[in-house]
Amino acid sequence: MHSKIMIVDDEEDTVGLIKTLLKKEGYDVVTASSASECLKRLKEDGIDLILLDILMPEMSGRDLCIKLRKSREPYRGKIIYLSVIELLEYRKKYGKEELQKLNISDYITKPFDNRDLIRRVNAILA
Repeated sequence: MHSKIMIVDDEEDTVGLIKTLLKKEGYDVVTASSASECLKRLKEDGIDLILLDILMPEMSGRDLCIKLRKSREPYRGKIIYLSVIELLEYRKKYGKEELQKLNISDYITKPFDNRDLIRRVNAILA
């Protein structure tokens, strides 16, 4: 059985590109363009990994992540942040420990190298 990945991003082009790349690798891929859509779709079984954009309208990916991790039934799968915000900038704003506290598996900065994204996803799901 292949791993199931959810892409949560409000940029259609980014979602389309990542979905195509991951499907070629044999992953099952579902998408959500907002935090609320992600929360609804997460009720589907077996999401192994969420690729989560930080900058989204309605609710930021960071706030969504906090909600996912701290809810009554926390999401225990892997989360990779995918953002235009540089990692150093994020750490300055929220503290060095936050990614660890939220159990973020990786942090990929946009624009990303396609092969690098695949390699990192594969490594996390291996």
